[in-house]
This record gives sequence, structure tokens and C-alpha cells, in this order.
Amino acid sequence: MSALSRRKFLAAASLAAIATTASGLSKRAAAKQSLMHIVYYWLKNPASEADKQKLIDGLHELVTVKQIKYHHIGVPQVFVEGDPQKSYHVSLLMVFEEAGDIDVYHKDPIHAKFVKECGDLWGKIVKADSLAV
Repeated sequence: MSALSRRKFLAAASLAAIATTASGLSKRAAAKQSLMHIVYYWLKNPASEADKQKLIDGLHELVTVKQIKYHHIGVPQVFVEGDPQKSYHVSLLMVFEEAGDIDVYHKDPIHAKFVKECGDLWGKIVKADSLAV
């Protein structure tokens, strides 16, 4: 299998795994067009385990926002050198029952506290949102 087709396969398999995990949401939630919000964080100081743990601890508090129906906080699983999207340090996946819930989440004081306390830890973030169809 060529590197490009292997990467396409791994990307498709990753998306399928996320979709399968999130499928625990009710059919009613899917009918309301649930939203998956994915964030990848690159630390300013990747050698600092303390910074990484502070970010992870902050994320665990962040996901207590009541609009979040499911979450996953993770780190890259490196099993093949050079796979796409393995350069990030911490990831966050959140599922909202309705697409509009993300707007409420962004205004929640818990979100503001997270950004204030942890915002200086990352040098780069990449966000992606996906609506259920």
C-alpha cells in the first residue's frame, strides 16, 4: 500500500472511529443536527510536562459545560512515523446535541476561565466543526 493511500485509509478510519464513538447520541440528537467540535493544540513549550498537564487539567474542567454531551481529551497515538496530524500535543473532541449549543458554550464562564488560565500554553490550535447529516 503506498504512503498516500495508507494516509487516506488512516484518515478515513479515524473519522469512522470518531463517528462510531459519537453514534451513542440518540436519533433525536442527530435529527437536531448534532455538532462535533474538534480542537488540536500545539504547546508553546512541548518539552514541559507541567504545561501539558495544566492544559489537560484545564480541558477536564472545560468539558463540564452542560451543553457538551460527549467529550474525549487525548494525545496522539504514534504508531507509524510521519502519519498526518501526529504533530499536535493534546486534542479535544466535544459533541453538542444541537449546532447552536456551541454558541452557548463559547459564552459560558467556564470557557472564559479556561482561555484565561490556559490560553498562554499553546502556540497554535486548529479547530474543526462537523454537523451530523
